[in-house]
Amino acid sequence: MRLIRQDKSSSSTLLTAKKALVQGAVFASCIVGFNASLLSAKTSAGITQGHSSQHAASLFEPVYLDPNSTQLIEKMKNVISWHRELVNQGGWQNLSLDEVLEFGSKGPAVAALANRLIQGGDLTHTSCIGYSILSQAKAIEPCVFDLNIEQAVKSFQQRHGLSVDGVVGKKTLRELNIPAKKRYAQLLLNFQRMTQFSGLTNEEYVLVNIPEFKLRYINKGNVILKNRVVVGKPSWKTPAFSDQIEKFVVNPTWRIPLSIATREIAPKVADDPDYLAKKNIEIRENSYIDKNIIPADKIDWDEIAPYQFKHFLVKRAGKDNPLGEIKYLFPNVNAIYIHDTPAKNWFKQTKRAASHGCIRMEQPFSLAKAIIEKQGLDVFNDVNQARDSDQTRTFHLKKPVPIHLVYWTAWVDETDTVNFRTDVYNRDKNLHLLESQEPMIAANYSVDQRAVTP
Repeated sequence: MRLIRQDKSSSSTLLTAKKALVQGAVFASCIVGFNASLLSAKTSAGITQGHSSQHAASLFEPVYLDPNSTQLIEKMKNVISWHRELVNQGGWQNLSLDEVLEFGSKGPAVAALANRLIQGGDLTHTSCIGYSILSQAKAIEPCVFDLNIEQAVKSFQQRHGLSVDGVVGKKTLRELNIPAKKRYAQLLLNFQRMTQFSGLTNEEYVLVNIPEFKLRYINKGNVILKNRVVVGKPSWKTPAFSDQIEKFVVNPTWRIPLSIATREIAPKVADDPDYLAKKNIEIRENSYIDKNIIPADKIDWDEIAPYQFKHFLVKRAGKDNPLGEIKYLFPNVNAIYIHDTPAKNWFKQTKRAASHGCIRMEQPFSLAKAIIEKQGLDVFNDVNQARDSDQTRTFHLKKPVPIHLVYWTAWVDETDTVNFRTDVYNRDKNLHLLESQEPMIAANYSVDQRAVTP
């Protein structure tokens, strides 16, 4: 997993050290509650021995802290405390349903559901309080699935990444029955991830939370933009790392990865010699930008083995290009980028792990527009002209924008809502260790640790 790309200059080294020290202080403040919004030279006394006074002064100058990140950590502390208390009280009850519950349903199962929603904080009041299976024989009105309960179910579904229909079926029931102890452990695990967040000192950045299938553009602590995204399927996982968006390309060509070229496209060309022409794909001889084009009939496609192909497949710009009308580049060893897509139906799905690893964005030009506005770039007309043409055009940002791809399966969002998501890549596999005992989060943590993405 990569660190944020760093120059070899001394200024970059100082910035890295600053970030590490700030993150150490913020982490400590989350545990013991002291105010560490800024580091000063006084704080660093005794740590800077062996450095020149000028070097030390530069190292411990006040560093910007992103309000969005620091508030997130504070909110997580409160949510963790709340869930700890709930676990100590025995957690919430497990539901057993023989039928789907929806608006108008009646009976003890609805009462049990209402009680569970109250325990989880989704329902604040209901006429079902006091109703139980034991009291069913008494002369009381049966509990009714009313508008309040329906709205509470929708709230639960929304913050758990489910289809929001207000109906309690198998998927909603499964999420309702995840024990409070496991949710508590999930919060602890993601709290640890958040305290290592590489964007802590960024004034402007793009955040992609992979399990949430969402992208945010954040500027000076404010969420300027939020967009649905499609991420890599479990067999083509989108990695978590940090980098910088340097440019975006309108009407991009698609440089088809070697894995896709050899494992997926080559067999299709072997079956249909006209496949490449139909799909607007050309074969470039020595590189993706080589102007020398190789005819498809000059290659024995039956002999192409996985990852064994000396040429380069490029899909020309056009309506059927899988990158759509725009892509954002942050050069990285993973060859991951953000792009448009003609497959818009995926954005209607709640689970959107469907790509080969890259990130597809629902409203892709909205990010360019937001960044252009914040950076004061006068390129709106040029971008629109490029969109109206078939020509590929590249636009460089005035200042690279940090981008952080994170893997958070539990967090508190900008509306103060507690969210949980499915562990789509099975990266929470050690969750049982946090369930088994009370973890000491701060153990073995020091300011010498370097910040890596989760």
